[in-house]
Amino acid sequence: MTKRNLPELSKKKNNGKGVDVILDLVGARYFSENLDSLNLKGRLILVGLTSGAKTEFNLAIALSKRLKIIGTVLRSRSTKEKAEATKIFARDVIPLLNSGVIQPVIDRVFKIEEIREAHRYLESNESFGKVVLEF
Repeated sequence: MTKRNLPELSKKKNNGKGVDVILDLVGARYFSENLDSLNLKGRLILVGLTSGAKTEFNLAIALSKRLKIIGTVLRSRSTKEKAEATKIFARDVIPLLNSGVIQPVIDRVFKIEEIREAHRYLESNESFGKVVLEF
C-alpha cells in the first residue's frame, strides 16, 4: 500500500494552506495526519473508527493550532435526534452544496465497467477525495 502524505496533499489542493474542517470516518490510522493537515483553529470531526479507536498523537499540535476535536455518532441516537440532524443538514448544508459555496473533492470518476480498477485505486491509498462510479 502506498503511503500518502495528507498534510502535503491538502496544502497542494488548497493553495498552500491546510484545511479548516476534516470529517474523519477512519479514526486511528490518520488521526495525527489529520491534525497536521488542519489550519489554525481547524476542526476535526470524528464520525467513524474503521481503522480502530486507539492512537497516539502529539497534544502540542492541538494546543498550538487551537484545534477543536469533536466526536459524534448517529447510530446510537434516537429516531427523533436523527430526524432533527437530517432537518438541520437539509436546511444549512444542502443550500451551500446547491449554490456551489461548498463542493466535494472529486478525485477520479470511473465508468461502472472499470469497477475493478476503481477498487484497486482505492486500495492503493493514493486517492484524495471521492472516487465516483459512473453508471
